[in-house]
Amino acid sequence: MMLTRRHALAASALLPVTVQAQGSGVPGWPARPIRMLVGFPPGGLPDIYARMLADRLGPVLGQPVVVENRIGGGGTLANEQTARADDAHTFLSTSISMTAGAALRAGRLNYDVLRDFAPISAISVVANGIFVHPSVPVNTIAELIALAKAQPGRLNCGSPGNGTSGHVTQEYFKLRAGIEMVHVPFRGSAPLVVDFLGGQVGVVIDNVPLYLPHVREGRIKLLAVTTPQRWPFTPDVPTLAETVLPGFDVRAWFGFVAPARTPEPVLEALNRLTQAMLRDPVIGERIRAAGAEPAPMSRAEYAAFLREDMARWTEVVRLSGATAD
Repeated sequence: MMLTRRHALAASALLPVTVQAQGSGVPGWPARPIRMLVGFPPGGLPDIYARMLADRLGPVLGQPVVVENRIGGGGTLANEQTARADDAHTFLSTSISMTAGAALRAGRLNYDVLRDFAPISAISVVANGIFVHPSVPVNTIAELIALAKAQPGRLNCGSPGNGTSGHVTQEYFKLRAGIEMVHVPFRGSAPLVVDFLGGQVGVVIDNVPLYLPHVREGRIKLLAVTTPQRWPFTPDVPTLAETVLPGFDVRAWFGFVAPARTPEPVLEALNRLTQAMLRDPVIGERIRAAGAEPAPMSRAEYAAFLREDMARWTEVVRLSGATAD
């Protein structure tokens, strides 16, 4: 998810965080600077969270944490480089694109999400929303579904790109609702917003925060959110689960993982430090300022979360026939 300048400024308040050097508690580690890879450009939440972690972990560990944006393949380039690392000094700030992209590219990747990565912790979750342009003659999610059924394949639905949470959420929504819309992938949320506001696409499914200023100005409509409960930042907007699709639950997530070969004591230390950071009230409020909710998890909880997410998107891809091409 790319942020507007206003959102980016709010999120940038996450940096820096002053802490006292404590050490990792792991003898001899870290022995040199740490690399934090990000598969997306600066300005998006994976990058912002990587820099937040870097500013918090570096002083504690006594070594700098260097953020490297390795952009390509919808995050797959950074994923592959992380999976291959065996130095206990390379980590990855990632997102739902890791599991969704792997499901869409099954059999074509040089890594396995569940085998080649060690979960550390989730960082935050964000609601996706179903938005429509005013030119689309609907005001509720039920009306949108009825229109799509009456005109199968006539509505265009934009996403920030193949393998993004907007893409796979769209496929899941179409599958559950029994409708056809034409997927229109963009190269990120920023160009998608421009064309959406101009009416080039009628429907968009994407992370909620970027679009809220335009919703409040009446330039687009937010019909529903994809979380199981109403999103705190849009309390008047219904969920899909409470209206037309009981049990519908999609939360775009962001997290922190390591190569599978990373020693257990290092993983435990990083989980402990990350959870402490996310439970800091100041950090929590700053994450919420960017429209997200902190999501601290134990390593076991995050591992289970990733398995469930991978299974969900694998099944959605199988049933929908969606691809990353």
